[in-house]
Amino acid sequence: MKLPSIPYLADAFLQVVRRFPLVMTATAFGVVVSMILIERDSGTEGEAYIKLLLPCLVGLSTLLCAAIVCERWQLRFPSALAAHLVALGLLAIYYFSLRAIPDLDESTTPIRFIGLNLAAHLGVAFIPYLDRSPVEDFWEYNKRLFGNFMVGAFYSLVIFAGLGFAILAVNELFNLHIDGKIYAHLFVVIAGFFNTAYFLAHFPKRFDFATENAENQELAETTNLFTSPLKNLTKFILIPIVAIYFLILYAFSAKILLTWELPEGWVGKLVLGFSVAGIFTYLLNYLLVKYDDSMAVKGFRRWFFFVLLPMVVLLFVAIGRRISDYGVTESRYVVAIAGVWLLLMSVYFIASKRDNIKFIPISLAFFALLTVLGPFSAFKVSERSQIGRLKAIFEKNNMFVDGKLVAAQDTISRQDAGEIESAIVYLRSKEKLDEVTPWFGVPKDSLEDWQGAYNTLKKLGISTDPNVVPNTCYIYFDRNTPKAIDVAGYDLLYVVYLYGDQTLASNFSGFDISKGGHSLQYYEAGEKRDSFDLLPYLQRLEAGEACSKPTQADSMAIYEATSAAYQFKLVTDNLSFEKTGNWKLRELTGKMLLRKKQ
Repeated sequence: MKLPSIPYLADAFLQVVRRFPLVMTATAFGVVVSMILIERDSGTEGEAYIKLLLPCLVGLSTLLCAAIVCERWQLRFPSALAAHLVALGLLAIYYFSLRAIPDLDESTTPIRFIGLNLAAHLGVAFIPYLDRSPVEDFWEYNKRLFGNFMVGAFYSLVIFAGLGFAILAVNELFNLHIDGKIYAHLFVVIAGFFNTAYFLAHFPKRFDFATENAENQELAETTNLFTSPLKNLTKFILIPIVAIYFLILYAFSAKILLTWELPEGWVGKLVLGFSVAGIFTYLLNYLLVKYDDSMAVKGFRRWFFFVLLPMVVLLFVAIGRRISDYGVTESRYVVAIAGVWLLLMSVYFIASKRDNIKFIPISLAFFALLTVLGPFSAFKVSERSQIGRLKAIFEKNNMFVDGKLVAAQDTISRQDAGEIESAIVYLRSKEKLDEVTPWFGVPKDSLEDWQGAYNTLKKLGISTDPNVVPNTCYIYFDRNTPKAIDVAGYDLLYVVYLYGDQTLASNFSGFDISKGGHSLQYYEAGEKRDSFDLLPYLQRLEAGEACSKPTQADSMAIYEATSAAYQFKLVTDNLSFEKTGNWKLRELTGKMLLRKKQ
């Protein structure tokens, strides 16, 4: 086999750039931004680049959809320009809808990104076949896309492994001290440039495969669309795996019927996993029955959606219980909407005589967009659900009068108090407290932090957290904007996240809260080196009335003292402690700076 030459590869890359210029531009921009993020590590400045990266990732498929529209219907200027401007406009809208610093720990940004990205990828799969093109063409087109993607991913992995080991060998042999970030940079370049270029270089240039085969009647009659690897993957791997899922879930369903206990936990994940694997297998198996009349192949094609339907019912029972107990959140809404889609799929393929598999990606794209956009999105529905749930609990306890809350006349049950706290925490995380703050008759700041919300609810006769110890301070320091920490004169800096009763590894290095509760113990390789008494600091906070005003200025965050062997500086982000008895620390987050005494 003759390997391709460098000029050949360069020419192939240039052809891809000429055919898909905007897609490759988005790829290049995404690669550059990713490499900047790798260098920035973390922090506000680095995280701001995420706002640039997310539209690039969505833009790959979105801009490819525009290019497909132009090629499929042979659009020329200005129609082709309009198609690409629409795609760019959608990406601009997405960019400006993101926060200045997208919060990936909060569910809104990841769910919306996944939904939009999924819809864009599915658009690549079905857009060329929105007309009355044969289903066989649709299947063959997507089979080629899948094959190209898998081969490209395999080549990318091999190249990354080869070059990565080469860099490792050079680094170890010549002691070059190469920064480990080079491997992340290498992965981004290969996954970004090479993998994308390979996929686009093999992207179909025509979409009417039936016509292509008709041009050679003899070839069309003798050619098996299923290569041996694809046939083996479908028949001997995927179908048995789905069957195992089927047996596990039906056994679990039998257990539910025998014990009459409603499902809980991660049964929804199992059902969704079975469904995704099953539908993917169904798509690959769709035309296999023409070339293989075995019972497994024919039976799967005929009975899969009949088998899936009871599992959809199980999914609805599981998620319905969660929603009934705790209301709608984004993750529960996503599971519920996935259940609706699966129900629609099952009913369609059971009742339909055509079994048009185009319906699968088209309907899934619609539900993906419905989940992340508009008044029926996961975010809007969840917000309305939590507000309604909160109001209903207050009304049940006769606390909601003329749009305002009054103190409870009777003791609020622990369950209701917990649900009230949960709803407020949820609305605070979504920055939707403005919707309910007027009920409480207090400034929104009173609900912004945990201690303020606890005090506000306590005045209404609601004890929200059974784990809160009486006479405990919860203190948060005003460090919303990054501030420099003076490290002059210190040798070591530790970031500490401490809570009581931690289990330490035998070779642990770092800090732990002492059993007495008001000291930090310092370990190196499992050996205790010193202890730092924080009792004077806790007493200073309490004397300064920090417990009555839980959000404190930066001046109260710093505590400097000496221990037996070290001079230390504690820069606190937040902490909680019992202020009676032995002044026991419960939690502490911050930075500890150390300098060994001479």
